[in-house]
Amino acid sequence: MLEWSSPSIILITRYYGETDGIVSLLSLDQGLYRGLVRAMGARKNSSIWQMGNFVAAEWSARLPDQLGHFKGELVRANFASLSSFPFAFSMLSSICAVAEGSLIERQSVPDIARLLFKILTFLSLDPQEAEQKAFPQLLRWEVLLLAELGYGLDFSVCKEYGTDASYWVSPKTGKVVTEEMAGEWKPRLLRLPKLFIDESDKGSHQDWQDGLMMTGYFLEKRVFNLKNKPLPNARVLLLEKITQIL
Repeated sequence: MLEWSSPSIILITRYYGETDGIVSLLSLDQGLYRGLVRAMGARKNSSIWQMGNFVAAEWSARLPDQLGHFKGELVRANFASLSSFPFAFSMLSSICAVAEGSLIERQSVPDIARLLFKILTFLSLDPQEAEQKAFPQLLRWEVLLLAELGYGLDFSVCKEYGTDASYWVSPKTGKVVTEEMAGEWKPRLLRLPKLFIDESDKGSHQDWQDGLMMTGYFLEKRVFNLKNKPLPNARVLLLEKITQIL
């Protein structure tokens, strides 16, 4: 019998039959895992297996190539905490969908998982207040995710020119350049908001939109297209929400 237990974040749930379900979760120790949950739709379980919730998960299977089964105890009900806050809930939906659709199954990604735990904890404590501060963290998480998947951006020029310079990103190479370096090619490049190089910078709504467009471009072209998948709809809707605010 193969088994493990680990703090985990529920990413996606799908019903399988009348009451059972297939759950995708991100384990702090084990990475992305999928498994069967018996009686997921039962009253005692329905509040546990919801997107974004933190659970103490247990997985077991007889053979390595089997789907396996999950059991879990609820640790933090993020879904319920955020469901009344449309913008914060959109952030939750986007980050869970991107993680579930991009990560390699059964490959440990502790840095990705830790930052996701941090973002969702912060967001759920006071959704209305925290969403302004959590959004830059979401964008930085997407950059970290790209790096974990082998498509990291090249920020080396930022060490030389610091946080006062304006930066742009090549969509072909992922290399960051200054505005002066960009020259006549600037219209073809992606703007890099300051919040990506200065963690104290929370950014404006315009920065958030530019950040989503930049990371979204690389996620779509270098990650999801290679999996023959579109960028998750929840991620597309998050950009639309930011665009409506402007």
